[in-house]
Amino acid sequence: MSDSTPFLLRRPDVDDALAGELAAMHWGAAGAVHELGSQQDRNFALTGGGGAPSLLLKIHHPSTTAQEIDLQVVVARHLVAAGVPTPVTLPAQDGATTVAVTDREGAGATARALELVDGRSLADAPEFDGAIAEELGRFAGRTVAALAPFAHPAAERGIQWEMRRAFEVVETLVDELPVDRRDASLGAAREAAARVDAVAASLPLQVIHGDLTADNVLRGAGGGLSLVDLGDVGRSWRVAEIAILAADVLGRTQSIAQVGRAVRGFVSEVDLTDDELDVLWPMVVLRGAVLAVSGASQLRIDADNDYARERFAHELSVHDLSAGVAHDVVTSQLRLAAGRPHRRGTAYVPLVDGLADAAIVDLGIDSPALDEGRWRDAEAEDRAARDAAAARAGDAPGSGTRAVAVARFGEARLTRVPWDVAAPTAARARFVELWAPAGATVRAPFAGRVVSFPDAVELDDRGVVLRVEGLASIPPVSEVRAGDELGAVSADGARLRVSRRVAGAEADDAFVGPTGEFETDGALDPSPILGVEPVRDPVIVLRETRAARDRAMGGASERYYVSPPQIERGWDTRLIDARGRAYLDMVNNVTAIGHCHPAFVRRVSRQLGLLNTNSRFLFDAYARYTERLLAHFPRDRFDTVLPVNSGSEAVDLALRLAQLSTGRRDVIALREGYHGWTMGADAVTTSAFDNPAALQSRPEWVHLADAPNPYRGAHRGGDSGAAYAEQVAELASRLTREGRAPAAFISEPVLGNAGGVVPPPGYLPAAYDAIRAHGGLAIADEVQVGLGRLGSTFWGWEMLGAVPDIVTVAKAAGNAYPVGAVVTRREIVEALREEGMFFSSAGGAPAGAVAGVAVLDVIADEDLQGNALRVGAYLRNALETLAERHPLIGTIHGSGLYLGIELVRDGLDPAVAETAEICERLLEEGVIMQPTSERSNVLKVKPPMTLTRDDADTFVAALDRVLRRVRR
Repeated sequence: MSDSTPFLLRRPDVDDALAGELAAMHWGAAGAVHELGSQQDRNFALTGGGGAPSLLLKIHHPSTTAQEIDLQVVVARHLVAAGVPTPVTLPAQDGATTVAVTDREGAGATARALELVDGRSLADAPEFDGAIAEELGRFAGRTVAALAPFAHPAAERGIQWEMRRAFEVVETLVDELPVDRRDASLGAAREAAARVDAVAASLPLQVIHGDLTADNVLRGAGGGLSLVDLGDVGRSWRVAEIAILAADVLGRTQSIAQVGRAVRGFVSEVDLTDDELDVLWPMVVLRGAVLAVSGASQLRIDADNDYARERFAHELSVHDLSAGVAHDVVTSQLRLAAGRPHRRGTAYVPLVDGLADAAIVDLGIDSPALDEGRWRDAEAEDRAARDAAAARAGDAPGSGTRAVAVARFGEARLTRVPWDVAAPTAARARFVELWAPAGATVRAPFAGRVVSFPDAVELDDRGVVLRVEGLASIPPVSEVRAGDELGAVSADGARLRVSRRVAGAEADDAFVGPTGEFETDGALDPSPILGVEPVRDPVIVLRETRAARDRAMGGASERYYVSPPQIERGWDTRLIDARGRAYLDMVNNVTAIGHCHPAFVRRVSRQLGLLNTNSRFLFDAYARYTERLLAHFPRDRFDTVLPVNSGSEAVDLALRLAQLSTGRRDVIALREGYHGWTMGADAVTTSAFDNPAALQSRPEWVHLADAPNPYRGAHRGGDSGAAYAEQVAELASRLTREGRAPAAFISEPVLGNAGGVVPPPGYLPAAYDAIRAHGGLAIADEVQVGLGRLGSTFWGWEMLGAVPDIVTVAKAAGNAYPVGAVVTRREIVEALREEGMFFSSAGGAPAGAVAGVAVLDVIADEDLQGNALRVGAYLRNALETLAERHPLIGTIHGSGLYLGIELVRDGLDPAVAETAEICERLLEEGVIMQPTSERSNVLKVKPPMTLTRDDADTFVAALDRVLRRVRR
């Protein structure tokens, strides 16, 4: 073995204790110390405590020169300025960038402190998938593009990880490998190096990161990526950056397809040359060999290096996998991933005439061709294809041969999404589908070998296997040239399915489920060969959407679930995500008449096409809405309806009306109540579920009485109503004695935020009597529980035998359209004149009024209140039966289709953690469910009022399965 000294670099002898001492001495840092991995340096994370800074302490190997350290410092600043997040160097207490230190063995070294990035390595992702590989590739491309103009005198470093020295390193250290590996490793490296040497003069050089792998990219809480560890930065071939990443992806996935995903991401930022693409795989082979020999040598000279030991198996797998695949086979796949033909200079022949101008058949989750439930029709796909082809032919008069329609690879087809959420079907296509004229000739896009089947052929060249199914009249040939006939479309116009795979890989199923990988070696996108615009991986779209939402809305914005699905379509009681997974919606009381009810959609859409302005204009729609809404109220007590945009605005206006009409300010509200987010609505909102500091932050004019909860409140049982009402009466009396008689008492008749808790009998009439006895008004917040949802009555106050003075309505009033109302008496509204005239922009607009009428019509025409009564009783009975088997269920609150399943451990101990877990597990079962109540231990059951008994059975069965798993 030749002299290997430059490549055998043992780490400085620094442990956690010494790292902590150095950080405290030079940077004033203190806190927990944790060593991070490194081959030849030492890295320590210090999490600051007591106001001390957090930082990463890096102890450079003594062989690292001052200029090389300066290179890393300056590169970090450059990257940050270019928009690539990476930790920058923190000055020591004396202002120096670096500090000379001594390790435990007395050897000198250089220490530097960097920002400690908050994030998790992508190597630690729960599942390293193709979406991460492509995201990493794009990030690597951004990094390379950012560093393209950068120069530094120390950039020509000559370290062992620099790709131009790869074969030298392998040749020097190959004897570190076991004897039976040496010849094969050296031979593979020599062949790869020869391929690189042949075009080395044409390969662009620049400064690169040099070790951009999943280990060195962190994802922060907001989803953004940061680059760490610039220890290998230096001048090298540009393509080496993606080769290094590709080797890492190969070792993690053992998949050429996933390596291709990384390349696809990279070329979206950097346009690689043909020469670079040709040497990409040889560089992967060289990288694998360098990792193997370097890892073996490092373990010999630094046996305590746990990081090196843990990585050695990964490094050997990269070596073995990369050396075991033919160069031409992989390069063909990587060229296609980069958007190039699999051979240089190839121009693909269209598979059928007219393919270049084909119409795209949108069968995706948000396809307009599948609106109004058309996706459930067995003929939906063919109808959509015919319509698309006809429209395309119309764009090119007289060109019937161009009437070709194409459905794309990777698209989650709405047509395949099942209604049964317990049995999700594979909906994402792993092929391109063509609708072509009957009898059309099908031609070979490229030259290659042919294998024929009864109705299909496979065309193979350099490891690219293209399969075409649905053919007739297949000629008996074993080889074809580009453009030769492969067969024809049958006389009845059968569909053609076109798929692609790597030679030697088993073909995967034609469709894949919601969690399946986008591309695999057995199912690659044939779109680059066919000239069809590809669909993006829905996992990438989901992650981008999630990150964009988090950036735009900030941390205070609530969202369901730890990793929420991307919901893109609703229909009746179902929600469907972008990956083709359907869910039973058990929480959307907003969409009372079901998602996207066709009558509602048509009526609101038509009004939007006629007129949409505000309530200050005269039009018929609002008058009709007022009459329809007032029909559900006693006309001797209610005669006026004020339009609003939301529940929060409705409550705010109701409070203002009460205060103005009584000439008072103070209001009595209930603990554990939620009423909205405007200043007024939030003032009477006391729910710690929504605001942990709610009770401490109420304004002085809001006074609280206990929530009338007969299950776990201060007074329990069915006869506790009088005791709770007496609190309201006493509070009103005290306020009157103090000269601040209350203007109003506000509550939800049924306590929605508490989980659908129904107050005990007699409570609400007595509370209303108490407030009126002191000249105040009763406000019923029906935003969540009104409009027939409770089943037995249209409003909560009706069910409880009381009549309020002011009622607030929203949410379901517009089926998620911004419509709400405040319903009251004229003399109360007249008080508004003293402060100006009232109007409403969205709630009072014609479309809002039409939406309100449409909701009321559907509730009446389809007897949804009756459905809430019948299905609600059926569901409640099933849940009570379930409670007999699962002691975690303490009680069932509510009425109709507003129920709450309260979960407790022993007695009334809230099962908070179990409730959160149940909601997450129900999502896996295809059921949307969320916790509520002050204690976050109630499952809130408030689905669309179109819920069927079958839906109820689906929910109960899923809950039963989940409870059994949680109990165990």
